[in-house]
Amino acid sequence: MARKMIVQREDESTPAMLTEMLAEGEAQLQEIVKDNPDLLPVDEFGMAGPLMVVGRETTLSSGYVDLACLSQSGELLLVEFKTGSQNSDFRHALAQLLDYGSDIWRMTYEEFENTVASRFFSSVHCRDDRLRGKTSLDEAILAIWSDLIQEGTSFQERLTEKLTSGAFHYVIVAQHFTPTMERTVDYLNSLASHARFYAVEIVRFATNGISAFESRTVLKPVPQTARSGQIDVNEAQFLEQIENDTYRQTLQELFEACRGLGLFVGRGKVGLTIRLITSGRKEPLTIAWLFPQGVSGWMGLLDLTLGFDRTSANNVTPAAASALEDYVVKVEALQGVDPTKPDWLRGYHLNPDTVIRHRHQITDIMAELVLRVGEEDQ
Repeated sequence: MARKMIVQREDESTPAMLTEMLAEGEAQLQEIVKDNPDLLPVDEFGMAGPLMVVGRETTLSSGYVDLACLSQSGELLLVEFKTGSQNSDFRHALAQLLDYGSDIWRMTYEEFENTVASRFFSSVHCRDDRLRGKTSLDEAILAIWSDLIQEGTSFQERLTEKLTSGAFHYVIVAQHFTPTMERTVDYLNSLASHARFYAVEIVRFATNGISAFESRTVLKPVPQTARSGQIDVNEAQFLEQIENDTYRQTLQELFEACRGLGLFVGRGKVGLTIRLITSGRKEPLTIAWLFPQGVSGWMGLLDLTLGFDRTSANNVTPAAASALEDYVVKVEALQGVDPTKPDWLRGYHLNPDTVIRHRHQITDIMAELVLRVGEEDQ
């Protein structure tokens, strides 16, 4: 039985009932995703959006790449659309993806920029006004991710690492995958040491004059935490590095409190960040940085740093800016905190003893920040 979807109009007129049905053709799905790449569920891939399109019908020695995208962390996605209902069409799309990956594998950063990205920015296929005419990836990054904070290794270094190792993300998009197709993708993920394979269905819902498209991740890789240096540290891995039982328990409670407040705990190569959604920004704003004891993290930060990057906070609303400033003032009032050295970072360092001593105050300060920022959106 076909699934249904209700679209409620803002004027409270009669809702539209949409029914799941086949697209008008595979070409329709291709154009929908190519024009709206963030329809791809990259959050389920462990990536942060928005994606930057760097290739569309881009010519390589093996053929034409349907879609090539980059994430903020330097991950490269190669996307191919299955254009028929048969298993042979799926195998053809998969073979094309691998051919394209081999074409790009071991390119230098500059070669990728000139062969793929810059060519796309100057082509008729580039439909994003923010990217059209850009001559370098640096210009494109400023246009798409103006608030990108490059913690640890730079974007160029991360992308170079992926190009060298061939650690690409291969995405096949179709209206439907058979069990045989899913098994093939699963098998490839079990064998691959670097590459990742995804099966994504795009489902159309429609009624008279209205269409809606939903993306579903049918199959994705199982995380392989043993790949040191290639998988960002998660909370459990981070806490395992904390020898002091009281400090470890304090941090675990802090993570739980953050999730309860609606904050995001982000993963990095060495440590973790705590992030807040604010008006005026597409991506959450980092309000805390946390690194293992004795480890110098991003920009030399140690232990726990509470504060915010002044540059990244430039585009928040005045009310959010005021709340952020009050947040730091309250942190400053805690006994035992030290101001951070980078003048562009408005924040304070807390050593483990200070975190333990003020654990409840820290949660209260964050809760007040979340409350004030949340009131602005109501």
